[in-house]
Amino acid sequence: MKKFLAFLALSMLAMTVIGAQTSEVESALKRYAELRPGEKDLAMYRIDWAPSLEEAQSRALKENRPVFLVIIHAKYGDLSSGHC
Repeated sequence: MKKFLAFLALSMLAMTVIGAQTSEVESALKRYAELRPGEKDLAMYRIDWAPSLEEAQSRALKENRPVFLVIIHAKYGDLSSGHC
């Protein structure tokens, strides 16, 4: 019986800790959402990548925009996967 009561007490204690952590997480996520810049504010940081120079040049002509060329001189460089 003592083991059961100890288990019950520990279970109840764990539930209160989990509830407190959930509240803290929700509070942090709410604050993050309030402070995060909107999509319009972040637009200048997005680069519209093209898989090839030919496609980039074609799109640049159609959209009247410049081509931003990045050359990676590394054995395992691959911008599309994020490794450069």
